[in-house]
Amino acid sequence: MPDEKMKIGSVLFCEGFPARFANLTVTLLTSTLTEGAVLITKLVEGILIGVALVLPGLSAGTIILILGFYRNLIDDLAAFTIRPYYLHLAGAVLGTLATVYAVSYLFQNHNRLITGFIFGLLIASVPTVLGNQKKYFLRPLPLLLGASGFYISWFLVCSPTQTFTVLPPGGLFHFFLGGTLASATMLLPGVSGSAVLVIVNLYDDVIAAVRYWQWLKLFFLSAGFLVGLFGLARLLSALYRRYQVEISFLLAGLIAGSTRALLPVEIDLLFIILAGCGAVAVFLLTRLHGKPEN
Repeated sequence: MPDEKMKIGSVLFCEGFPARFANLTVTLLTSTLTEGAVLITKLVEGILIGVALVLPGLSAGTIILILGFYRNLIDDLAAFTIRPYYLHLAGAVLGTLATVYAVSYLFQNHNRLITGFIFGLLIASVPTVLGNQKKYFLRPLPLLLGASGFYISWFLVCSPTQTFTVLPPGGLFHFFLGGTLASATMLLPGVSGSAVLVIVNLYDDVIAAVRYWQWLKLFFLSAGFLVGLFGLARLLSALYRRYQVEISFLLAGLIAGSTRALLPVEIDLLFIILAGCGAVAVFLLTRLHGKPEN
């Protein structure tokens, strides 16, 4: 009898083993595929953020808000915690470099095409920055701030015959300050960090510095980027929540005025069409804007 029981148990074990092995294999494979999908998703999300970082009018903060981790990112940056975002960072670097090279090529070979498209991005970002604040349009203080921002950007920063210069154009400290301001503002939903580079008359210089690997300029830009990201972003976010109307109108005025640098000598139909394409791109992106996570 014991021998027969052992034989029966052995047969049952042999018959059950393939099923258990198959279940284990499926479980491991499913787990691996799930983890791989999560990794790829984070990388792709980072690439989208990188593209938004380069194109004026597209807000990296809005992209992050749509992707659903805006509040967590703000809190983690305040705590200097970046480990959960390594893949996002890698994707952002890839997206930024790819977009910089594309924009640089277009600037060199098809200048009218890219300037028309970016002009449309900037124009369409003005109502995006204002958001629901347009109802305050007739109040004196927001209107004054918006007009002041427009005047500063149009007549002082972007005037082709300007004699007023805050900083030496393209200087190292200019790169540092530009990186600080761009990184501090890029996390505000609806606000484009690269539009800030246009406002401070640094966008073309940054594109060229990345395109041709001008290491010293990139070092100062990166240093400013880190200062703005970890030092000013949370402060600016808190100020934005408290004075959202005033800051929104000021930024909208600055962005609207900065479009002067992109205006061609003669505006033709092609420029208008490309500007329309840029505006549509911003419109479609903002239509995807859901409610921020709590």
